Amino acid sequence: MRRIRLWAVISMSAVMATGAVVPVAAQSPPGTEARTSAPHDRTTTVRLITGDLVTVSGAPNGKKTASVQRAPGREKVFFRITEKDGALTVLPSDAAMLVRTERLDADLFNVTSLIAQGYDETHTEALPLIVSAPKGSARAAVKRLDALAKFHEGSAGPRQLPSIDAQALRVADQDLAAFWKKLVPAAGASMTSAAATTPKIWLDHKVRPTLDRSTAQINAPAAWAAGYHGEGVKVAVLDTGADQTHPDLAGRVSEAKDFSSSGSTEDHFGHGTHVAATVGGGGADSDGRRKGVAPSADLLIGKVLGDDGSGGESEVIAGMEWAAAQGAKVVNMSLGADMETDGTDPMSLAVNEISRSSGALFVVAAGNSGPGPTTVGSPGAADAALTVGAVDRDDKLASFSSRGPRFGDKAAKPDITAPGVGIVAARAAGTLLGEPVGDHYVKMSGTSMATPHVAGAAALLAGQHPDWSAQQLKDALVSTSRTVSGQVPTEQGGGRVDVKAAVSAPVTATGTMVLGPFDRNGSPVERVGVVRYTNHSDDEVSLNLRAALATMGGKVLPAQALTLGAETVRVAPGATAEVPVGIDPSKAGRGSYYGYVTATSADGVPVHTTVSLWVRAPMHKLTIESHGPTGDPIRWELLNLFGGDAETQVTSLDPLVVEVEEGTYQVDGTTVEWTATGARMIQVVEPEVKVTKDMTVTLDTRKTKLVRVRTPKPAVRRNDLTYQMYRKIDGLSLNATLKFALGGAEAVDLYVNPTSKVTDGEFEFNSRWEMTAPQIRTEVRGTDVDLKPYYVQLSTPFDSKGEQLTAVDAGTRENPDLRSSTVQGKLAVIRDETAAAEYDLAEKAAKAGAKGLVIVLPKGMLAWTPWKPTDTRSAIPTIRVDATDGAALLRYMEKHKAVIDISGTVESPYLYDIRAIWEHQIPQDVTYTVSDRNTAQVKATYTDTGSLDWSSEQRFSWRPYSDYSVETSRWVPTGMTRTEYVTSGDTQWRHHVDFITNPWPIIPLLSGLRDAPRTFASGEQVKEEWFKAVVRPSIPRGWNRPSVRSGDVLSLAIPEFTDAATGHWARRALPHGAGGIGTAGTPGTMAVPIYPQGDTVAAVLYRDGEKVGEAAAAWGDFEVPAGAADYRLDLTTERKTEYWQTGTRTATSWTFRSDSAAKETLLPLLQVDYGVRADLSNTVGGGKRHDLDLTVRNQDGLTAPTGVRLKVEASFDDGKTWKGQVRVKDRGHNRFTATVERPGEHRQGAYVTLRVTASDKAGNTVRQTVERAYLLGK
Repeated sequence: MRRIRLWAVISMSAVMATGAVVPVAAQSPPGTEARTSAPHDRTTTVRLITGDLVTVSGAPNGKKTASVQRAPGREKVFFRITEKDGALTVLPSDAAMLVRTERLDADLFNVTSLIAQGYDETHTEALPLIVSAPKGSARAAVKRLDALAKFHEGSAGPRQLPSIDAQALRVADQDLAAFWKKLVPAAGASMTSAAATTPKIWLDHKVRPTLDRSTAQINAPAAWAAGYHGEGVKVAVLDTGADQTHPDLAGRVSEAKDFSSSGSTEDHFGHGTHVAATVGGGGADSDGRRKGVAPSADLLIGKVLGDDGSGGESEVIAGMEWAAAQGAKVVNMSLGADMETDGTDPMSLAVNEISRSSGALFVVAAGNSGPGPTTVGSPGAADAALTVGAVDRDDKLASFSSRGPRFGDKAAKPDITAPGVGIVAARAAGTLLGEPVGDHYVKMSGTSMATPHVAGAAALLAGQHPDWSAQQLKDALVSTSRTVSGQVPTEQGGGRVDVKAAVSAPVTATGTMVLGPFDRNGSPVERVGVVRYTNHSDDEVSLNLRAALATMGGKVLPAQALTLGAETVRVAPGATAEVPVGIDPSKAGRGSYYGYVTATSADGVPVHTTVSLWVRAPMHKLTIESHGPTGDPIRWELLNLFGGDAETQVTSLDPLVVEVEEGTYQVDGTTVEWTATGARMIQVVEPEVKVTKDMTVTLDTRKTKLVRVRTPKPAVRRNDLTYQMYRKIDGLSLNATLKFALGGAEAVDLYVNPTSKVTDGEFEFNSRWEMTAPQIRTEVRGTDVDLKPYYVQLSTPFDSKGEQLTAVDAGTRENPDLRSSTVQGKLAVIRDETAAAEYDLAEKAAKAGAKGLVIVLPKGMLAWTPWKPTDTRSAIPTIRVDATDGAALLRYMEKHKAVIDISGTVESPYLYDIRAIWEHQIPQDVTYTVSDRNTAQVKATYTDTGSLDWSSEQRFSWRPYSDYSVETSRWVPTGMTRTEYVTSGDTQWRHHVDFITNPWPIIPLLSGLRDAPRTFASGEQVKEEWFKAVVRPSIPRGWNRPSVRSGDVLSLAIPEFTDAATGHWARRALPHGAGGIGTAGTPGTMAVPIYPQGDTVAAVLYRDGEKVGEAAAAWGDFEVPAGAADYRLDLTTERKTEYWQTGTRTATSWTFRSDSAAKETLLPLLQVDYGVRADLSNTVGGGKRHDLDLTVRNQDGLTAPTGVRLKVEASFDDGKTWKGQVRVKDRGHNRFTATVERPGEHRQGAYVTLRVTASDKAGNTVRQTVERAYLLGK
């Protein structure tokens, strides 16, 4: 569901964004739990309709990281990952055709939008969809719809939506992969068959909600004085329900129905009551001062949004259908879905259809996504909707009010504006939304508040003219509205609603007119539309006509470009006159023009028509020819056209003809060619296609070349094949990442075509390479037999020093020859037609004395498998080779003794983290050479934290134009130092190291330390030490989330884990099943982590000795009483697992003084940094004494503390007893050296627990205890 938004702003200064509303009045009072602010490293997982998982985390540089995990059985699927306006879209290759043919809503793959709507693994267990097989669909599509409906979650059947020939389904997360298999067309299906056999599927977007003086502002009292109060007019309010016990609504509601599944029509959120009272409240509780615009209207209440203020499109559509069935003349919808739409989404379609069939006028909020352009969402984008923007009491456009033009046809939206800032209306009992005004009223802002003013005005007008259609009501309100100087039609439509003008106007006009698109070189058209003027008076009216249009930038449309059929028109009483409108596009420059055709009567009364005109560049036919390896036409998995207004995915037919606007484009195609040894990812791109006439562009895979990376030391790729294309043309940018998650390694090759240098805009192609020493290499002496071996997944590795073994034919899996006389001390070669008994064969071969095993696979089976360092290992080293290599080896062995030299290592002493970057063009030589000129050297130490031999790490990277980095993790041995070569220059990197072994690299790291994002200089040498003692809570240097006081709120952000390195930090590991990680076998499952219990953390805040707040972390906002006071903050952590043996438990207490602060003020929280001269397992030497280096400092931004005193204590029994004060030497500048004496009874080693107390001259203190801070060696 597109969760529908209530277009309300919850305070006069804050605009409601995506997500749930947090009422100001609902903030926690002192003495309760702190409000936890969203950490920038929050991790969220989304399951796509295909069953694939996408996990997104934040980073402190404002960037984001992402990982993609395929659903089982989708090994041959790859992903196109694009960024646009900060939104991340992950499109699987097998969904591209359905998106292109408009069978699938592209928002189903907009990960950013899915998270914003709460459709992530933490907040929902089912994906809501709207599925349609409209009348006239192919029979196969109808049958498939019936099959898909069986996946509906819940006892009740799917909700039927007859207005759009659709039904609403909720598919449980664990069923999505099966649902997708039912939905997706068969491999090789054509676009035509896909469209014919696949129902149309939309995301059921979330929808959320988007007066005393305001009625006078729109001149409603004049209508009241004329006797119009809305009597007999049914107005439906589709919202969060209504408090019918409120005096202003008592007796005002004739019908009410719940569509939200909340169980009642009562308003427990507070939005619907406010809106309903603005439409037609009686004002009884304010002696009539705060009555609604149409106080005698008959109110119908449709509760389409739940008690949390949100609902689904399907629920809203059901409410719309009900309202029309009840005879509503006007329907108020102060809600919407924040999405880019051209008005063909489900709610917009429903508005158009129900308006047509019932005559109801839908008055819809424009949304609160301003001030940017093209921000009007659904259903405000509907043609038939009367879409309302918001102004303040001085008719100034509200900054939050959504603007046009409409996406797609560039039509002006909204249609009209009304007061929407600081509106006072009825308050639902027991609700906390908005700013209370007395006991029974509340002040709110938003286009939600503007909309009921217009709905009420429509009700007054409908009462005056009961026979008018919805279109007549809309035309009258728009054409008589008050245009405001300084606001353009894409901001205000016709202008601010004027009820007096609407009910008293002698003449009304067509409200809006959308013209175009027209080609700039097109011929004149005398009649592209008409403006109609209807005379409602008893006298003939003469009108003088004038047209004035301009672009949003102020470029005026020449007068000869738009012509009117007459300069004056006379309209007889009760008659309608039509004035033709003509266009000569050749007289207009390219662009979108907006303005008014204004008709003024002899007595100076104007009416106007809002006009949108789109003149585009000439259109040409672009033919895309495609050739495969043999020259035959090829069908692309993905084919994309970028330029003009946006990126377009086109369907791969050959030749393909598309009509495009004159300009510069990029055309690119992606396909996969499967081979006996793996796959070839083939990318053909023509980055600069200048379309000035009908023309052909050819994408030829025969021109592609294998991309290679040459490294100083032998290395092979370990990561998924990942590459990126960036293109910027005319201010529009495309950033697309292609990721093939076959498992990485050497099994997938990348082929690209060299290009010419781009002259218009920017272009970059880069590929991501994570390369280590080969795990295994073989050389068969005396022959050219070239084996390409891979370890089986859980193989014991060969000795990294190298081995020489004689290979012997040991038969087949069914009839193995594993006699000791055959394989003793040898490398046994066995043919296995099933590859199903590798470990059993290894055990049998080991018992026979074999030193290793080679499995020859059947024809067509890939030899590659990912080697995994954990779990039970095979009895002897076991490798796989494909059928071709195996046959060559066996043929050689028939006549020769086969001695094989085996080398390689699974514990590579080096790593290449490379972005192979080509700017402006892809060169003729597509080999990228790594050197000191394009890398930095990082000496990375991975400290052993416990019983694991391997941990996991990953390094994210961003190019300057990227917001997201999509990476996989990798395994690294613990207790080792590795040399890592990292691309230098303007690529930004961030390293993340965990203390546990990630089950699979495709699963994102969910705990562990991170560093601050940074770039590297060429030739730079850097030292990194991970998890080096002492690990404890602290505010690290370089931290960008300082702990501050603002007003009377303490905002804290103290990481629970930091190590000895500058800038390393980690949050607590949450228990399994929390924070977006599911439990095995339930929705949300990614894998069973080996640390399921998580960390135990608690924070308590005291003021003058009394507790004023507590939370699960020192991370969030604590409200405190005003004035100066002494504070103490206690923070405790505990990590209990065999994989973590130092820093197991900590207790830190800070004391400081703080006063109310008018502006944000840093808190004087003293920090202690530690330097322990320990080895790779956090163990110090075995001498009688050892030194610790300590530094006392403030958090960044404060001056260094003065008068610092430091006390250090040590315990060798986990804090049960303490040695007297450790000798401390002051080395100046707040640096100290502590000498710890080894007690005689601990000659065999012990863990050292530290207790450090520091204070400064200002009276600030810190006392920190770290249990098992490090290990004392023997």
